[in-house]
Amino acid sequence: MLNPKMIPGKSYEQLMEENLSKIPIYSDEWTNFNPADPGITMLENLSAFQILQQDQMDQVPDEVRAKLLQLLGYKPKKGCGAKVYLEPRGAKEDFVIPADQRFKVGSISFETTLEREMTASRVIHIYGKDEKGFYDFSHILDVNKNIYTEIFGKTPKAGAELYFVLDKPLTPGEQGILYAQTGSRSHRNDFPEEMGALFGEIEWSCYTTEGFVKMQVMDETKGFLTDGMLLFTQPEQGAARYESDKIQGYVWRALLKRAEYDIAPVLTYMTNFLFPVVQKETLVITHTFQKPNDVTLNCSMLENGYTRVFCKEQKGSSYRMYQECVGTPEQGRYYIRKREAYGTHSFIFDKELFGYAPGYMKNSVKLVLYNEEMMRKYYLGEIYGYDMQEIVLPKEHVITDTFSLIAERDAEDGGKIYDFVKPGRMEEQELSYYLYENEGKIVILDAGDYVGAKLYLGSLAVTLGEEGNVRAGNEFIPEGYQDSVRFVNPIAGHGGRFQETLEDVRKRFIEDMNTPYTAVKGSDFEALTMQVPGLCISKVHAWLDAEKNEVQVAVLPDMPNKFPKLSDFYISEIEKWLNNRRLLSTRVCVRQPVYQAITTSGTIYVRPHYENCREQIEAVIQKELDYIHGNRNFGELLQFDRLFHALEALECVAYLSAFSIAVEGGGNARAEGADILPNENCLLYPGKMKLEILPMIDEGR
Repeated sequence: MLNPKMIPGKSYEQLMEENLSKIPIYSDEWTNFNPADPGITMLENLSAFQILQQDQMDQVPDEVRAKLLQLLGYKPKKGCGAKVYLEPRGAKEDFVIPADQRFKVGSISFETTLEREMTASRVIHIYGKDEKGFYDFSHILDVNKNIYTEIFGKTPKAGAELYFVLDKPLTPGEQGILYAQTGSRSHRNDFPEEMGALFGEIEWSCYTTEGFVKMQVMDETKGFLTDGMLLFTQPEQGAARYESDKIQGYVWRALLKRAEYDIAPVLTYMTNFLFPVVQKETLVITHTFQKPNDVTLNCSMLENGYTRVFCKEQKGSSYRMYQECVGTPEQGRYYIRKREAYGTHSFIFDKELFGYAPGYMKNSVKLVLYNEEMMRKYYLGEIYGYDMQEIVLPKEHVITDTFSLIAERDAEDGGKIYDFVKPGRMEEQELSYYLYENEGKIVILDAGDYVGAKLYLGSLAVTLGEEGNVRAGNEFIPEGYQDSVRFVNPIAGHGGRFQETLEDVRKRFIEDMNTPYTAVKGSDFEALTMQVPGLCISKVHAWLDAEKNEVQVAVLPDMPNKFPKLSDFYISEIEKWLNNRRLLSTRVCVRQPVYQAITTSGTIYVRPHYENCREQIEAVIQKELDYIHGNRNFGELLQFDRLFHALEALECVAYLSAFSIAVEGGGNARAEGADILPNENCLLYPGKMKLEILPMIDEGR
């Protein structure tokens, strides 16, 4: 029996009815539509076959769909925790934050990824300097003021300077993270990570005992044009206090070496020193060490007390488990554990004392730390060796990049050996498995030499996805970390997401298929031009100039000028971008935008008892005629009827008399009857408004 589900959404009967109705469109000789006609029989068979094919396609399992998408280069994007930068407040001296230190905002957990030494230094002033003098920009450090500040002036010039004044110096080699919030009102396309600063080159230096010395700075802001991090590394020369009439303190200086900005850089807020945390909850973690003798770890999870220690004794071998020595030392695989401070523990291996110790090799020691819940659930089961064996994990929404398994097998000497296995390994005879992050399960693709092995959790962290993208201004409470320092996020969290579902991947594939990568049609040129990295572009219109046999592209840059123009740099970047994406037989020419004023004139009668009638009328005209800031594009026809009816629709307007629109000089547009047609690269704007606003004299009209 045929499946009634259909193509698309039609039953067999509906499909046959549709096919029969199309016959007269293509043939006037086929007139017998009875079931006995051989042609009708063939049509019935083909329709039934089409439905059967669709039915088979509907039964394709998700695994097959995923592999088909993967063949096309579309894999599910991994889930990841939101990233948040925290600012310590109230620190009177430098302090250390352990690795995997947990912070809480409500019930949401955030963690450090590395042990971090935080400075007690703060940026206390920011000054600007150009040929006209000094400017105090210290208000940028106040998150509550949010003042748009052009840090290099309205027209930046090479030689302008910016001074960051610190109350205490950083030590040589110490790093400090600041985050800049920019405030441009224009939309700027994203900069690729590998792209340097397009419009300005900044040289950073630090005042030291040897004067100003260049310092290493990683700048995500591309010269203060986009929000981002500034990672400073204090030079090896010792910092010295800078003293002048305007500045007293320890100074970092930004010198503008090249200034070709399309829009002057604007800052609204500059944080003080930050450190990153990631939204995740680590339940099991493995720390790996190269040193085989004394291992010291600063990690808050050590305070749980649930630790398993694995050591590699020979190069190329598997790991062996070591036990903590309690009481009188004896021969065997043991270690001594000492608690140095909160979150800081030492693990001592002594071959002379115990007869066994890790070897001198890469990754010789692994410390696996568990929380209390996972210590009861770390055993996952045994590998049986059948295809696609599923093993359920104790948690869902697992982070792939932090996940691993420990496989336990029998050793030849009667003991046990252990291997740490991450997902996605495909080597021969190795354990290969796929991790389903959202569902919280693994599927064993190939057991290799691990049939009969027992599996344990080696690393496990979970995330809340987008829920971790918290707003700015939360106080983060450290777990188990006693200090008077407060931790606040001055910047909102970003980047948190769950792993893409198969449907998400399919939608992304369809969207990419509909996105042009090679310019063929005019709409392709327009879409691609809007994407030029780093540029501010508001409108684009492309058309074919048959006489010159080239595609002309008019571009309106998104700039605060009244009548924006394309700079030579913009034209060069757009042409370079399009020339790499056009067909070889196509030439491209980028055209400047031109502007044409439109005069409106006439008499408009308004109803009594309505106020601000002129303002309302002029606002409608402004909206309809403003092609620069409105939704109308280059070369789009200005329809008189549309403007006329928009004015008539105002409640305060009774009727219009002798109303008209006209081109206000220039040759960038022409009249087309009552309408106005601008040139292909022309944008209209409201010109003179010769309007007489009179009270209504005849209610009946």
